[in-house]
Amino acid sequence: MLSGRKILLTGLTGNLGGSIASALVASNELWGFARYTRPGQREFWRAKGVRTVVGDCADGGFEGLPGDFDYVIHCAAANPPDTFEQGMLGNPQATALLMGHCRRAKAFMHLSTVGVYAENADPAHEYREDDATGSAIMGHYEGTKLAAEGAVWGMAKYLGLPAVICRLGVQYGVFDRGGLLGLILKSLLDGETIYLPRGRSNVIRPISDDDVIGFLEPLLKAASIPPTTVNLAGDEDIETREIIDIFGRLAGIAPKVDFSTAFDYPTIRPSPELRRSIAGRCKVPLREGIAHMYEGLAPKLKRK
Repeated sequence: MLSGRKILLTGLTGNLGGSIASALVASNELWGFARYTRPGQREFWRAKGVRTVVGDCADGGFEGLPGDFDYVIHCAAANPPDTFEQGMLGNPQATALLMGHCRRAKAFMHLSTVGVYAENADPAHEYREDDATGSAIMGHYEGTKLAAEGAVWGMAKYLGLPAVICRLGVQYGVFDRGGLLGLILKSLLDGETIYLPRGRSNVIRPISDDDVIGFLEPLLKAASIPPTTVNLAGDEDIETREIIDIFGRLAGIAPKVDFSTAFDYPTIRPSPELRRSIAGRCKVPLREGIAHMYEGLAPKLKRK
């Protein structure tokens, strides 16, 4: 676990960023840079001990934000952008400007997405970091996130700033809405139909926020020029339908599931091989982690 460091975290108002902030603030000098658009967000994090600065990486407005961080963890993103311009500003431009401001850091971590991979015809394919890229499942999101990876490559070389690009898979946890699995749980609790793509394997490798947090230090130590690119996903396979059924059993609710051709998106099973060589295996057993997520998140979602 990271400790005794001066760390900048962007995107702490989101699901994963909030979990990271909660874990790091007690033992580090943690700075949180965000727009803080929801009422009470900044006050919440300041009360936790985070040194909050309001701004937007996309416009380079870093007033009040120092540049002498040990590490930068860049979770913020335009997700999903409504237009190509919004995506380019919020993803590659924001990343490049942030790296320029934090050029004295020991290492820069950029959170990307496994969605950048081009779909492989084999549904059982394990996507490796050197596989082909190019996807537009979420409109302008994947393309501009891939452009952001390019920005990291260019700025790392230009600034002499070691970087690591973490292609995040499906993450889950108890902070805020809980990521994709939290959206599924919310739909279940609300009695809504959960749609899955027909004719797809629907097998994923979720990773818990606790494991992501445990991997931060070794991944930051693996930062390099050119950047190290690594999949950040779990070790265990699970069908999305099984996750729904686990939530249903715990909630005492019969899930409503519809396999529809209207929701045709590929399943990405990222290879964990490189991440294991850098940071080791996941410590949270997947199905236990999903049950723990339910226990921590369901009461909050029921109140919303």
